[in-house]
Amino acid sequence: MNEPIASGLLPTGSEVPFAQIEATLARLVRDDAGRQRPARALMGTVVVIGSLERLTDAAAALEQISALFGMRAILISEGTQSSPMARVTETSVAIAGLAPRYLDNAVAALRLSSLPAVVWWRGGSTDALHELADLADRLILDAPEPDEAWSLASDLFEHTALTDLRWAALTRWRAALAHLFDVPQVREGASAVSRLQIEATDVPAARLFAGWLQSSLRWKPSVPIVIREVASDAPTPLVCVTLTGSIASLTLAVKPKGTCLEAEVDLVEAGTRVVPLGDGHLASLISEELGVRTRDLAFERALVAAREIGP
Repeated sequence: MNEPIASGLLPTGSEVPFAQIEATLARLVRDDAGRQRPARALMGTVVVIGSLERLTDAAAALEQISALFGMRAILISEGTQSSPMARVTETSVAIAGLAPRYLDNAVAALRLSSLPAVVWWRGGSTDALHELADLADRLILDAPEPDEAWSLASDLFEHTALTDLRWAALTRWRAALAHLFDVPQVREGASAVSRLQIEATDVPAARLFAGWLQSSLRWKPSVPIVIREVASDAPTPLVCVTLTGSIASLTLAVKPKGTCLEAEVDLVEAGTRVVPLGDGHLASLISEELGVRTRDLAFERALVAAREIGP
């Protein structure tokens, strides 16, 4: 039995069998006389794979940024079917309950040829990730529990430009900390850090941030890294980061209203900087990632280090 398509996912689309998706797409862009209707130029394909709940959130995010990125959106929930039902609009396809072994065939058939393809993987079976990486110009990981996918990263790096959406969520944190190294004493003390402590709402993001610091500053394994999970309403995966050193200590923390990030240097002449935290909502994060085309070596080094860092 075919699995139901989530209510609210492409509600204006036509429900069709899997085998009729391409024919339906072709029909939707023609008028009653069979002539090709003017259509918005499409610049690539975004394939989203995940549970029905996470597909609904992703579809809403893509709708918000559709004016910026002309795309064909393919939304696929995993299941057990080889030819499940689908819902189709002129620029989007939603497929419910597709067995993981058929994911690569579906993506290969439905992506726009000769145009960039991005796979946004929001969790599920990792069995098809290698095949999807070969089809994607960029693979964006975004699983609630990323360790299984992260364990495949070293192989995936050579097949596509790999990233994790958490990396985009950490952009302002990385930039704020990097700016503190403009202070000469901070630069001098980079190798003298004796402890890193992170309070976070998302422990994997904290591990990724710690991995970035460890790989960038080339810390010795003896530097202790402490990650503590905390509750916060701020739309950011981290709450507070503290680097303790013999020359300088640094603190990054979300200010009470949750819209700004405060960076402080503890020196003889202490300094404080406050910067906007930025928009951490899903549409903003995926928009940032869709604008990237190349491999991010800093991310790759951070992810390799993050896998060795426990909570």
